[in-house]
Amino acid sequence: MRKTVAAILTSIYIISTTSTALAAESQYLSLSGYKKGMEHDDIKVIQQALKRDGVFEHDQFTTYYGTLTEDAVIKFQRKYGLAADGIIGKSTIEKMNSLGLFTHGNLSLRVYKKGMTHSDIKIIQEALRDIGTYEGDTITTYFGSVTEKAVEDFQKMYGLTVDGVVGGSTIKKMENLGLVTHNIGVTGIIGNLTLPKYEKGMSHPEVKIIQKVLKQCGTFNEDAFTTYFGPVTEDAVKDFQSKYGLDVDGVVGTGTLQKMKSLGLINFIVSRGSVKRGAGEYLDWKNVKKLLVRNKTILTVKDLKTSLSFKVKVTAGSNHADVEPVSKNDTKVIKKVWGGFSWERRPVLVYLNNRTIAASMTAMPHAGVEGKPAGKYVSGRSGGYGYGYNYDFVKGNGISGHLDIHFKNSRRHKDNRKDSKHQACVKIAAGLQ
Repeated sequence: MRKTVAAILTSIYIISTTSTALAAESQYLSLSGYKKGMEHDDIKVIQQALKRDGVFEHDQFTTYYGTLTEDAVIKFQRKYGLAADGIIGKSTIEKMNSLGLFTHGNLSLRVYKKGMTHSDIKIIQEALRDIGTYEGDTITTYFGSVTEKAVEDFQKMYGLTVDGVVGGSTIKKMENLGLVTHNIGVTGIIGNLTLPKYEKGMSHPEVKIIQKVLKQCGTFNEDAFTTYFGPVTEDAVKDFQSKYGLDVDGVVGTGTLQKMKSLGLINFIVSRGSVKRGAGEYLDWKNVKKLLVRNKTILTVKDLKTSLSFKVKVTAGSNHADVEPVSKNDTKVIKKVWGGFSWERRPVLVYLNNRTIAASMTAMPHAGVEGKPAGKYVSGRSGGYGYGYNYDFVKGNGISGHLDIHFKNSRRHKDNRKDSKHQACVKIAAGLQ
């Protein structure tokens, strides 16, 4: 009997300490793992976190872990390079934590009280509704009697001074409960960032957003915002990193981007769709097209199967990119990859502005004559194209005419239709097949 009681007590102790350890893994969740078929109050918290990240597309939150939740988890895991098993375990929880997805948002002021109107009031109301004290029909920016009553009930619940004011101790308690973050002066999403890294020497429209974020956080002291990432921006990034305990390298990479997102200052969307680690972005042609400038943009292209690389210049193309090798040596590499000039579609990675984009390419020169003026109507164009506009702009590269590079949803010029073989290769380059 004593042995039985001892065994039971030991089991209770183990369960108790295990539960404590599991809860300690996240201040927002009480278990260490969640999967399809489970029913638990934490599932609502998970769905709300996935909603904030943009992968859970439904407005109703439940305590049941069904197919919709599993699909959203898989999207989240693929988006951030995690094992896409649809199960929320340690690595997925850690990623959610690091992105600040479990909080309702950042509070930017020191005190909130009855009579105020401010965008942060929405965050307070959502946090109080989550905890069960806010019973208002709608979420608003106004701190009225209903919000004051909800704050007082919250303060009573946690043994705080009951004054209906959201100030020091009340905000601190909300922080400790994982309901909000509190960074004074930091308010509102400034913009969307889409690149995995920003560093000194870059020119990109999104550098302006970074500078505005740094200005908001007090580390960028200039009044004018530019698209250039220079020494001033680099120093401001270093100050930001130092301020928030990040690695100080002056580069806006994963850790810095995640911190900016957790502060509620940016949306950070780099991985698109189901992109596997080491593969290219599955980026739509309409978006790729915006990045290209005819007779100016130089692309580095890597053949996926051989890993051989070469450079091409974008010289034409409305439905897809028409490109020409930059030099004879680039032409030599292309012929080595394809075994000569060929219409064979091959999956390739295109490197442009610090991005890696999934694409498909052929290596058959067409629609041009090397020895005749570019942009003129000529006869004898390559690829059997006969008389017409001479699309050979890069001279001395060893080919007549241009080559084709296709991207997601790009089309042929001859009939304005998608080429199924090209599209299949693009998916391979994106890691989708």
